[in-house]
Parts: sequence; structure tokens; C-alpha cells
Amino acid sequence: MKLKNNVFKFYRIVRDKKLFSFGDNIADIRVGDTTLRDHQDFVIKSLNCEIIDIGEEDLNSMETGSFYFDENLFFTLQFLKQAIFTAQDSNVSMKFCLRKNTFNDRFILPHSNKETEYIEFDLVYVYDWESDIKNVLIEQKIYVNFVELPEQIVRGRRFHMDQCDTFASHIISPFHQLQVNLAINLNRTIRLQKFIPAKWRSGHGSKWAFRALKRLNKIGKNVKIHPSAIIEGSIIGDNSTIGANSIVRLSTIGKNCSVSENVSVINSILGDRTYISNSNYILNCMTYEEVFMIHGPYQFSIWGKNSACFAVINADIRLDQKTIKIPTDIGVIDSKQPLLGIAYGHDSKIGGGSIIAAGRIIPNGRIIPPPDNIILKFD
Repeated sequence: MKLKNNVFKFYRIVRDKKLFSFGDNIADIRVGDTTLRDHQDFVIKSLNCEIIDIGEEDLNSMETGSFYFDENLFFTLQFLKQAIFTAQDSNVSMKFCLRKNTFNDRFILPHSNKETEYIEFDLVYVYDWESDIKNVLIEQKIYVNFVELPEQIVRGRRFHMDQCDTFASHIISPFHQLQVNLAINLNRTIRLQKFIPAKWRSGHGSKWAFRALKRLNKIGKNVKIHPSAIIEGSIIGDNSTIGANSIVRLSTIGKNCSVSENVSVINSILGDRTYISNSNYILNCMTYEEVFMIHGPYQFSIWGKNSACFAVINADIRLDQKTIKIPTDIGVIDSKQPLLGIAYGHDSKIGGGSIIAAGRIIPNGRIIPPPDNIILKFD
């Protein structure tokens, strides 16, 4: 795919949105190792294009032959490159879309209650203002990865955790932010995929696959890793500690983190100064900084800054096997996920023995004490 020397203009529609419930400016939320706004800037400028901020009321004043997108839209370099390649010889206006597939079903949560044939995004190329807008599909290469679970947990038994470096997502809740970051984290392995046969990638395992993962390890300065710990395909930040018999696989650990003994951190992203207590299990999770977790397991969940869970039962499934509904800035929507956990707000603290249902968001600053049947008082 060869791009011409056209210098396209990209108009970012700025509405000063906040991340639903968490309250962060949408431009400042974390995606990968940067903020959403800086990521958008980097991708657009790396393709030799110009980015201009405008208000929604100024949309009709933008130049034709340009793109516009909503400020809450995440897109990868490969997604935008395909959009530009398609637009550079076009004589029609177009909106860019993705097919529904196993990768998109897992990582791109719906951003509308409207059922559509394709996943549509507010990334539009305006050839002129008179013509209709045509839906254009962006092609994806999917690297299939899955784990087999009992039929009573996931219909069809296969829970996909595919990898793809060509996608986009509107971030309208902390759960959307979680899924985008999980996809970014796993995408570091794509450069190894062509060397690893599909049967190894699909959860069956091989000593050669695990050896390949170790080549992806990046260990920071002053990191203390116990000789019995296993680190595979992971990034460990400066001054962090990994305890005895712990496993860190396909995860990103921030700076000054403490992963205690007998802990498993799998497919997860831990923010700076996160503390994971002994014998914990963290799967497909993300934390902001200063998070404390004791006595899991914790799965498919996101924690805001300075939050804590003390032996919380973190539900992530509906027993009737229906998909999980979540609150967003457009109301309650169906996430289409059979497994999804909790979003714990900034400065929230949840007492031991509490049970939180799947798809719930704990408000910022909320303190939930242990249940009434737990002994707290002296006689």
C-alpha cells in the first residue's frame, strides 16, 4: 500500500467530553503508553497529514477533500493508513467501517444501540458536501488466538483473544477504554505471529512458542525478579518487584509496582505503583496508578487511580449466559460480551466479602463496607 504525497487535513471535533463516570477529559485518558489525544496526533502526523481542532458548530466550514473525526475515536496507524489510501483517488464522500469478526466482537464494544451490518465510525472523508456518504470497509488481518472454556461458560467453547493491528473504537465508557488497551497490549506479539504456527497461537502451547514470547520481554532499571518467577512477552517498569513463583505473561507492568508471591498477571496492564497481594490472579485487566488488590481472582476489569479491592467477589458472567449490559455516556447498551467485569472508579474502596455484578461501574470516591453479616464490631 503506497500513499501519495497528498497532505490531507484531519479535523478533530472537540466537545470537551469526559470519560463516562470516571470523569477524565477524554483527550487525557490512557491508551497504550500515551494519551488518546497524543496518540491521535502522532498517528496523523506520522502519515504527513495535518490535524486541526474545531468545534461541532464549525464542521461545515472545513475544507472539502479532508477528513473529520470525533475526539473520542481511537484508531491505529494501519487503520488510518488504509483510510487515506482509499480516499486519495476517490470522488465520493465516505465513512469508514469494519466487518464483524472474532477480533472486533471481542475488543470493539458497541458505541450505539442501533443495529448495523458493519461497525461504523465517525471518521469521514468529505469529497464534497452535496454527495451522499458511502460506507467503506477497512480490511483486517486477524491472528487467531483463543482459549477453550466449558460450554456452560461460553457458547461454542472458544473464547477468542485474537490480535489485529488494524482497528478503531469510540471510547464511551471505561469498559471501552479497557478493551482498547487490552488489544494494544496484545498487539506487541504480532511481529512474532508469522514465526509461530497457528496451533501454538490458539492456546495449545509449545516450548518454542513460550521461548519466542520471552524475546519480547523488556525489563526496566532496578527491577527485582525472583529466580523462580516466569516472565513471558511482558514489559516490566523501573523499580518494580516480581515475587517468587509469580507468572507475568503478555502484560505491561508500570513503574514501582509490587507483584507479590504466587501471583499470575496475564494479558493485563498495571499502572505505576500498583500492588498485587500474594496468591492473586489477574486476567485481562487494566489499572490506573496507585491501585491495591488483595485476594482475587480479578478478571476483565478496570481500576481507577488510588482505588482498592479487599477480597471482593468480582463477578464477570451472567449465569443465564446472556451478554452483559453496561452503562455508557449514551445510556445502557449491550456490550455483546459473555465475560466482562467491573469498572472501579477513582478513589473507590470495596470491603472484603462484597459481591459486584458484571458490567457495573463503581462511582468515583465510593466506599463500600463489608456486608452486614461480616463481624466488624466489638461486643
